[in-house]
Amino acid sequence: MQKNYDLASRKFDDAIKGIDKTIDQLQKTKEALLSSENNLRLANNKAEDLTIKKLTKGNPTMQAKFDELKK
Repeated sequence: MQKNYDLASRKFDDAIKGIDKTIDQLQKTKEALLSSENNLRLANNKAEDLTIKKLTKGNPTMQAKFDELKK
């Protein structure tokens, strides 16, 4: 009987450890997804803030191209 108890107890402990590992992994996955969401939001905000003027300001090649178009 003791042998059965020990075996059942080990299996129970293994199951609990497995659940704890799964919870830890899910928490890490959640944190990574939340971080990705934040980074995507920041990237989207930066992309929305871009203009042709901001992209070409101080760029002599682009300035020359625009000057050519004006002629």
